Amino acid sequence: MAYDSNRSRVVLFGGSDTNGLQGDTWEWDGSFWTQMEDIGPAPRFAATMVYDSARQVSLLFGGTNKEPFGDTWQWDGADWTKLSESGPSPRVSHAMAFDSSRNRTVLFGGQPAGSPPINDTWEFDGQEWTQQQQDTGPAPRSGHSMAYDSVSGRVILFGGIGIQGNSAAAFGDTWAWDGSAWAQIAEFGPSARGCAAMAAGPGSLILFGGLSSLEPPQTLEADTWGFDGRHWTQRQDIGPGPLQMAAMAFDSNRTCAVLFGGLTVPVANVGDAALNPLSGSTWETPLTPAASSLIRVSSLVILGNVFGEVPTTLTINLSGPAPQGGVLVTITGAFTPTGANLPPVTIPAGLKTMDVPVAFAKQPIPVTTTITAQIAGTPAASLQVLVGA
Repeated sequence: MAYDSNRSRVVLFGGSDTNGLQGDTWEWDGSFWTQMEDIGPAPRFAATMVYDSARQVSLLFGGTNKEPFGDTWQWDGADWTKLSESGPSPRVSHAMAFDSSRNRTVLFGGQPAGSPPINDTWEFDGQEWTQQQQDTGPAPRSGHSMAYDSVSGRVILFGGIGIQGNSAAAFGDTWAWDGSAWAQIAEFGPSARGCAAMAAGPGSLILFGGLSSLEPPQTLEADTWGFDGRHWTQRQDIGPGPLQMAAMAFDSNRTCAVLFGGLTVPVANVGDAALNPLSGSTWETPLTPAASSLIRVSSLVILGNVFGEVPTTLTINLSGPAPQGGVLVTITGAFTPTGANLPPVTIPAGLKTMDVPVAFAKQPIPVTTTITAQIAGTPAASLQVLVGA
């Protein structure tokens, strides 16, 4: 699905139902679904679609019908038109997002026929696909989620399923693409999962559901998360039940996220989706900018006299309770045994303060040293400590 902001319609194409793979096109106006032109891409499953706001068309790439497709199509509200045949290799369960600051559709990863997931990055300018030269970035994966964050001007990727060790496992990492490089961001957030629905709203991305693994034990999720460009925050739990592979788009005219369909059981073989319970429901949820979730380190405290190599206690105070998933605090200073920084400290969800045992490097004479503590993306707190000889 994708939201056509020019015509104020959510566009849906294809998928799988109890009758098999579909090649139909539908539009949602906020009240009714209307079936549109049925001449266009071949029936398929696990394709990806975005809305190109610069050219005012919905773009579809890939998917599978016995074998993966590598074709690119556009929908202008009346007709489907086949575009470039060259570009990314045929694949399924890839992810795409439209970067409106650079007017490029960004594609990452997915799974070719008979091969493990891949991790290539491509961009489409409306006429041609170009592979981006990139040595580092997310590990190979499929079933990941992507959306464009207009606040930071970056494409955000979360999760997916790939090979870890000798088996398939879900990722819980968050990455950002700025048009030239991938960077890993946001240490904490939703649990590891693939096949989650994701869309971009006003100042926040929204992610719903997903599958914890392709191998038992499996958990089908029903939680909702928001991402403000730096931090994930868990949002309301009331809404659709546990789902994977649902489609979601953000209706900017009515300021709500629209979700349709999905699988209601944690099946490993998504290619047999038509044989498993499916959701045919349409859900909407208002999506307004989340309140600031920027919890920071507000102060550092050490009580009593401090002497070199003598254990003492550093108290870290936060500006508010640590959010769901906790926060990671980086601490710097002249600590023993080598004067190196301490390992990062995790403050669990709900806590506002934590005591950390520390000892400072021994000095020949009393000296004043500065220690700092910081949560990524927020101001650091500092404390000057007089360390006795």
